[in-house]
Amino acid sequence: MFVRPTSEASYRRSQLATGLPVRPTAVARGLALRVLDTGDTAAERERIGQHLVDELNRAGGLPACQVVVPDRPQVHRHDGRRLQSKTYGYYSFRSGPQGSLAWARIRIYHRTAIQQRVITAKVFLNTLLHEWLHHYDFHGLRLPRSYHTSGFFARLRALADALEVGFVLPPDPDGAPAQLEKAGPAWTGGEGVRSGARAARNHRGGSG
Repeated sequence: MFVRPTSEASYRRSQLATGLPVRPTAVARGLALRVLDTGDTAAERERIGQHLVDELNRAGGLPACQVVVPDRPQVHRHDGRRLQSKTYGYYSFRSGPQGSLAWARIRIYHRTAIQQRVITAKVFLNTLLHEWLHHYDFHGLRLPRSYHTSGFFARLRALADALEVGFVLPPDPDGAPAQLEKAGPAWTGGEGVRSGARAARNHRGGSG
């Protein structure tokens, strides 16, 4: 398959950037722990998650990003017998005039795909940090695409450890959280860009 040179360069940059994306403040560390202690309501998780994202953006000098937590099941694909894949959440943004940022958004589905149970606090925080890292890739590293490289997951691990919540990321021998897709570019279309955290059956089974 032919890969454009710009895509290859973005992939390599993502692969090589393995360090801490931002140095979290004490406030950010406290907010990360508050996310874990927040109740099961979508509105409260959205509120605390927004504060955490705002603090990470301030620490990294990044533009604002809205957090949205709809109280609905994860988008998924089912073959009639078993769950094939599901989307935990995704990051999207749209560029404005002269390359300015019109808006950026993190969306996290609050309920599991099939049984429609509220997701755990650990899964919520894991997904929130994963999607924020896409925001960092685009507007911090200035990558035209955000790939799920080993470097991406190294940055995610470094961030979670710096926030003192590394335990929310499940161990994986390949260095990538098991429930998140390990490779593939962000979806790009027109002036908007979207990138999401998905689970495929060969990464994590179960009915959701």
